[in-house]
Amino acid sequence: MKYVSTRTPGRTFDFSEVLMGSYAPDGGLYVPHKVPRFKKEELSKLEWLPFHELARYVIEPFLGGWIEQGQLSRMLEETFDCFKSNAVTPLYQTASNEWILELFHGPSGVYQDFGLQLMSRFINHDLLKFGKKTLMVGCTGGDTGVAAIKAFSGMKGVTVLVLHPAKGLTMEDRRRLLSKDEGNVVNIAVDGDYSDCHRLCEQFLKQNNDAQQYLISFNSVHWVRILAHLSFYFYSALQLGAPKREVAFSVPTGNFGALYAGYIAKQMGLPIRQLIVATNANAGLHNFLQSNLYSRNEIRTTRTPTMNVSLASNFERLQWSILNRCGEKVARNMQLLEGEGTIHLEQDEWLEARKLFDSLAVDDADAFSCIHEVFAQSGYLVSPNTAIGLRAARASRRSLLIPMICLATTHPSKIGAATHKSEIVGHLNTGGAPAVAEQDCTSIANDIRALTSLVKALSKDTESHSL
Repeated sequence: MKYVSTRTPGRTFDFSEVLMGSYAPDGGLYVPHKVPRFKKEELSKLEWLPFHELARYVIEPFLGGWIEQGQLSRMLEETFDCFKSNAVTPLYQTASNEWILELFHGPSGVYQDFGLQLMSRFINHDLLKFGKKTLMVGCTGGDTGVAAIKAFSGMKGVTVLVLHPAKGLTMEDRRRLLSKDEGNVVNIAVDGDYSDCHRLCEQFLKQNNDAQQYLISFNSVHWVRILAHLSFYFYSALQLGAPKREVAFSVPTGNFGALYAGYIAKQMGLPIRQLIVATNANAGLHNFLQSNLYSRNEIRTTRTPTMNVSLASNFERLQWSILNRCGEKVARNMQLLEGEGTIHLEQDEWLEARKLFDSLAVDDADAFSCIHEVFAQSGYLVSPNTAIGLRAARASRRSLLIPMICLATTHPSKIGAATHKSEIVGHLNTGGAPAVAEQDCTSIANDIRALTSLVKALSKDTESHSL
């Protein structure tokens, strides 16, 4: 298996280069040169496999012999053994042919645990071989940063920089981010919103070429984040009758990573009839699918801050697919987006995207209405993020005969962080966790020079950090 960049045709990369990096040398994102496709007979044999073995079957073709099969199986078994449910991703039926896929049983209680727990083990494997240090850099609206800290804290040779917006996080998300005092983790508050944090990370990772250490993003621009998601798409579809039966998915999304994984799973032969893009009021992807206008907008405050994204980082990968893998077109579009802040696709290209995805933007009122509706109907409690996916599924599904699988990306306890007025918050069993003192957090201006200066200063502080 070889990889290419979304922006420059011709040059190929091995999986190890993709793993120990972030962006391609030309600034694009890594994508597989060819997606493996399974026949129905092959998929039929996977239904009763343990979760980690199913994951090995769908992930291994993308690794190009990077690791021995038995070692990969052990690594995946270790990854999913730390999930609290024996099923790893249990399904719960909330209505006729409507299912919740619980992705919150990992160590951090968020779906990002899939990619980051696997990434930490993959990276540690290569670090043990090559002995080079690593700087992990990423941004978060709350969930991703917590999962990254859980995955990489205490890892020898790895320093983790977690950027978060100074404003816009819930108090609960801030507490979770700053409650761990790990010597190799640096929390950084940026004077801006999530888009500003993402832009700083992108600029830093693209401008730095430090031969002394690997520079790796823990955000979903990293291919392993996408790769790990394949496991739960295949698992849930097979549980509900695939490959003989078609399925549909509704995915609450910000940066489009989990949805892009669903698109890849469909290319691999999984019979996915429908993929629904469910956004909050920051409806960049929804607006594009409805009007062929993709643009940078000011982020609106919502009660689902982890989904407050203006420009989805994995939209570039989708472009590459629907633009016939034309790197020149993608590069031109991304240059326009970075400059003018707006792009349009050709009509036939946009219609290709419309064929692939349905979409709905769900505001706070509709999300909390859905929480009450589902609880009243089934006694099942969902988080605001999951409710966005459920509302989109109920409004946009094409067939009631096809199982609709709604991704539950966050634990139901997140409803408590979003509001204290809901009548059903009292049904939560949060365990009465005591308040945890926040650890030190560094604040910087919304400026790449400020981030670069901070990293240089940290590199001299060898007693506190491993840089």
